[in-house]
Amino acid sequence: MNFYEVARFQYAASRLLVKLAQFRQVGRFPKNISNKSNVDIFVKPFTEGSFNIDVDDPGQPKEDQFVDLSLGDLVAYISERVIEKIDEEAMGRSLSRLPAARADVSDVTADAVDTAAHELASGNAEIGDFPADLQPLLRRRVAEINRDERLLEREGSIKKIDAAREQKLIAMAAPLMSEMAVALRRSAETLEVTSTSDRGVNKVLFLDERMASDIETARVDTEITAILCDVVQFNKDNGWGKVKIENGSKVVSFSIPYDLLPSIKQRLIDTMKKDQVYLQTYFVRDRGGDVVRLIVAGILNTPTM
Repeated sequence: MNFYEVARFQYAASRLLVKLAQFRQVGRFPKNISNKSNVDIFVKPFTEGSFNIDVDDPGQPKEDQFVDLSLGDLVAYISERVIEKIDEEAMGRSLSRLPAARADVSDVTADAVDTAAHELASGNAEIGDFPADLQPLLRRRVAEINRDERLLEREGSIKKIDAAREQKLIAMAAPLMSEMAVALRRSAETLEVTSTSDRGVNKVLFLDERMASDIETARVDTEITAILCDVVQFNKDNGWGKVKIENGSKVVSFSIPYDLLPSIKQRLIDTMKKDQVYLQTYFVRDRGGDVVRLIVAGILNTPTM
């Protein structure tokens, strides 16, 4: 493994977890991590095989916490906002890149992949039951399903994170997750974050080389932008959709974090049927500064002309 890439990943991952632990405790985090502000998160010894960082979070007494969430919950919260979810089109593109000559994958549909992922997430199937070429796509989708379930389960605690705190978390975490993705340049093929509790192992995040490349080059704005746009496609089940921006000259995708989806989707559906939609968003830009997708933070009343 490339020493520089691995070191970049470790440094970014350690800063991300320490800052999330600080946020959990007091609802904020300092810019720099000092000996005084550092928290006790431990790394377990390495095991033979894949490159594992086994982090032990002893947590804090609930009465001393700003928000009752595990570090796994907070990583899921951030991932849901920073990492682009797979949609039907992206799943179709991934399937199209599979070897056409392979009989076991040549006729697989996006719906079939989604059904298989739900079977895996519920424990009714094993990843080894599926063709090797499909496994990365399934792992990615399973991580998304696990995040959705986790965020809904922790909805009450997540509500303590207001818009201002969400904004600071995204501004802090997005560049660190970009740094973590460096390990997939040459040193690794996939990156997976899981959490273990009394209820078993839960997948939080899965990245392959293409996803990591997208994260590395993407830059998330640190400020919310309100944008009046035409919604041309919306999936009410997962919060993914497409909008026209820049006076209708450009179409980009958007995603609504799953913990926000129940409170936004019906209002969005009702508004898009009769008018433009006024969304509060974070712009995600490429290296050239062009907007490539939106992260939805809220919805406002459409202004009357």
